[in-house]
Amino acid sequence: MAEVKLRALGLREVDFGDFDRYLTALTEDGRRIEILCKNARRGKKQNPAARQLCYSEFILSDRGGRYTLRDADLVHSFFALAGDIEKYALSCYLNELTTALTVPDFDNPALCRLLLYALYALEGGKRDPELVKAAFEWRIMAESGYAPDLTSCGVCGEVIENPPVCFSVRAGTAADAKCAKRVGGYAQLVDSTLRAMLHALTAEPNKVYAFALSGPAREQFCGMAEEYVKYHLGRGFESLQFYRSLQAPMK
Repeated sequence: MAEVKLRALGLREVDFGDFDRYLTALTEDGRRIEILCKNARRGKKQNPAARQLCYSEFILSDRGGRYTLRDADLVHSFFALAGDIEKYALSCYLNELTTALTVPDFDNPALCRLLLYALYALEGGKRDPELVKAAFEWRIMAESGYAPDLTSCGVCGEVIENPPVCFSVRAGTAADAKCAKRVGGYAQLVDSTLRAMLHALTAEPNKVYAFALSGPAREQFCGMAEEYVKYHLGRGFESLQFYRSLQAPMK
């Protein structure tokens, strides 16, 4: 039995037995792991650093990839998000989406950075939560092998040099106006929507959420991002349904 030290973010908790808990966590190198926290629900045995929405340094026992908690020291807690039910629900959705896109024993460090910066953005309160959500959706899909192509026409293959630019959620490609009209299934992008998409897809992880958008561009950017995730992953998310149930229709 080996001892492992690593940093990870708690994504989800599941109670097990009378006193134990399993913690799904995202390591700093982008792996999804399951940690058995023995006696985690028994009085003084509880460790507040081994919880959902905590980024902590863990000491684990490793038995062939099966991890058991020995100790954990908190690096940063996002518990403040639980004080706002909408932000908490959104955080749970970001966690669930990340869980769906991570693979055990496969490193993808960008995912952990993206999620941490998204939670920091929500915690800080200076960013529009809907834009944080949409930017996260676009970028995590791209980092996970579902990147949309916005530079060349998905119909004729030529580089799109002049606006307007159209986009198909299903095809995951852009098209010039002439080709889009000919084949159908493409929606014309508002210029600022296109700029926001390019920013979300290419910016450094700590800058992904550093932008603003309003009006029709905001609605298009956010609506397409959510539709893109649902279509290309072929599934919905319970946490997303709960988040939407808390809101009035997005304007």
